[in-house]
Amino acid sequence: MIQSRKYDIAIKTILYIFGFFLVWEWIRPVSQLTETNNIEVFILFMAIGFALHLFKIPPLSRFVILGIFILIVIHYLYYEVSLFELSWFFDFVGKIAGDIALLFHGEFLKISFEFQTLLFFILLWLITYLLHYWISVKKSILLFFIATVVIVSVLDTFTEYEGRYAIIRLVIIGFSMLGSLALFRLAAQEKMPITVPSLRKWIIPLVLMIAFSSYIGLAAPKLDPQWPDPVPFITSYSDSATGGGGTNRIGYGVDDSSLGGGFENDDTVVFQAETSAGHYWKVENKDFYTGKGWVTADNAGSYEEFADAEKVGISLYPPGVKTTDSKAYVNIELPYNHVPYPGPGSVTEISSPTGELYRYHGHNDRVTSHNNEGNFIKLKAFELSYSLPSFDINQLKEVGRTEGNQLNPEFLNRYTQIPTGFPDRIRELAQTITAEETNWYDQVKAIENHFDGGEFVYDQVDIPYPGDAEDYVDQFLFETKRGYCDNFSTSMVMLLRSIDIPARWVKGYTEGDQVTRDGERVYEVTNNNAHSWVEVYFPNAGWVPFEPTKGFSNNTEFYSSTETDPTETPEPGTEQEEPAAQQETPTKPEQATEKQTAESAINQESWLNENWKALIAITAGILLIGLLIFKLRGRWLPYLLIAFYKRKNDHDTFSKAYMTLLKQLRRKGLKRPGDQTLRDYADYVDSYFYSGEMGKITRNYELYIYRGDHPSADWEHNQKLWENLIKKTIA
Repeated sequence: MIQSRKYDIAIKTILYIFGFFLVWEWIRPVSQLTETNNIEVFILFMAIGFALHLFKIPPLSRFVILGIFILIVIHYLYYEVSLFELSWFFDFVGKIAGDIALLFHGEFLKISFEFQTLLFFILLWLITYLLHYWISVKKSILLFFIATVVIVSVLDTFTEYEGRYAIIRLVIIGFSMLGSLALFRLAAQEKMPITVPSLRKWIIPLVLMIAFSSYIGLAAPKLDPQWPDPVPFITSYSDSATGGGGTNRIGYGVDDSSLGGGFENDDTVVFQAETSAGHYWKVENKDFYTGKGWVTADNAGSYEEFADAEKVGISLYPPGVKTTDSKAYVNIELPYNHVPYPGPGSVTEISSPTGELYRYHGHNDRVTSHNNEGNFIKLKAFELSYSLPSFDINQLKEVGRTEGNQLNPEFLNRYTQIPTGFPDRIRELAQTITAEETNWYDQVKAIENHFDGGEFVYDQVDIPYPGDAEDYVDQFLFETKRGYCDNFSTSMVMLLRSIDIPARWVKGYTEGDQVTRDGERVYEVTNNNAHSWVEVYFPNAGWVPFEPTKGFSNNTEFYSSTETDPTETPEPGTEQEEPAAQQETPTKPEQATEKQTAESAINQESWLNENWKALIAITAGILLIGLLIFKLRGRWLPYLLIAFYKRKNDHDTFSKAYMTLLKQLRRKGLKRPGDQTLRDYADYVDSYFYSGEMGKITRNYELYIYRGDHPSADWEHNQKLWENLIKKTIA
């Protein structure tokens, strides 16, 4: 007989493994549909949670173990200092306090990534506990199974998540759990022992049924879709209603390893800058192209550290490049761990009321802010001193085709890297475009101007992801020819690299829009201004920005030393050789810049489109709380029933109260068989509670049924007995 602890743990282990894979189906779409990374730590967290329940670890110990795991993961993901330096922990606690205040004020977009991660861990914690409760106590997971199938089906229908195989896995896992739990539930109710032969007789037909059903479902002929695909309809409706569309919300993101997909506009203000001239704001560059997107090749963590208000030199240009000193006063509305700075530009000083230390990461040109202990801090405001360069076109044209041979081989390999299997036709296209040019500058300009052709269209909606065997750049250059800044900038970088011109991919923000704040004209930069562009390395001038994205203009200052007095301030973004070409470019709706599109979308986006993520989170929280309240109804419902019947005293009150008592006893697990008399059932209940109250109230109920005028059948004579029995069902 399966009564030993060995068999009990073995059976529960199998059920918990099934439960683990069932919850995993909730997490699989997260990495594809959001920017969430490091999914492995959340899967490991679930596995530990199930293991603690399986081995019946006390609740307090479970809380300590899982809490420590969460803190270790958050430290690993967001902090660079040692785990045993408590400064990071106090910083984390302070962020939680601030984020809770943001929650109450409805400012969901400003919540820190650390707090978002903590909330996700808490959600998984609740789900694993509920599944443990359904497996071990209720022995039924039908509700959870149905909810999982519905969620996967909805995601498969309305998003790019492919749920075909997820449904197959759910059928196998769910039916296996439902069948096994039905057996154990039946055995517990009927008090029947489960022997190995009987278990075999149950499991073999169950496995055969699941296998046969799965095979029939896969092999049977299927009707073509009877309704039109709802996604294009919803997308088109959204486009007509909001002027936007796409699957992602525009804004600065960290993960660029998988580029593609459309986006919708977001006018959330990131920062405001008071400065003398508009320019791009650089955050970082990335140098390693994978065929699908960009990563940073060198993540060794080396950096140059400098103090607040200390004189430094970041991204300095060679002596032959003329620069103009300037200052900017920046107020941060949406804090990040990075510090944006002018691109192109050489930073000479950063000063902030809350700043202590800054780190310049040379491998990707990122500047981050820290306290004296090395923990990240998010600045609210800072003052920036910097120098803006002006590039001499004639100087740039001095770099010829063979100039790359004089560069450091390691440097050249890094910035001319192309992935294995890079399509040959990309290199052939670059050679065709630059065939008549003899110097790097003219070659770069030829490739930049190639994207002004009428076949290329600026668009933000429904931009496809490349297939598994497809290159992101190849797809854009030869198939779609439709996209936004990431498509244009990545394609230009790889065209240049294919002919051995060093180039890198840069991301940050455009200059924003000029607005009036407190009587001052400032540049307001929003998530709509998130942008990417190209930098090309010239040995005699350093890194020079170029702008291939259709509808955008390069506001870097260029001049020609043979035609223009270098002391004069050149027009931003103009080059004397080709002003007419820029003026002749027609302005079409599909060529509108991200900034222009954002301006048209500001008055059109509905409140729902701006807050759908928060609404989903709130709805999920309400559903979980409601489910928890429902599952714990045995603890609070008795008090509600007592309060309700305390004010009742009509002719039918006793009868209704007695029927309510029977229902509550059934919820307690004291189920009355259909052929059992009330008196026998009352004896069973009294033996369970070690009292005689159920027998007394049952005899009075029978008197009420047969002799309604008997004094002992009145509600006032039985109310105390009834309340005592109701309270005993709470435990």
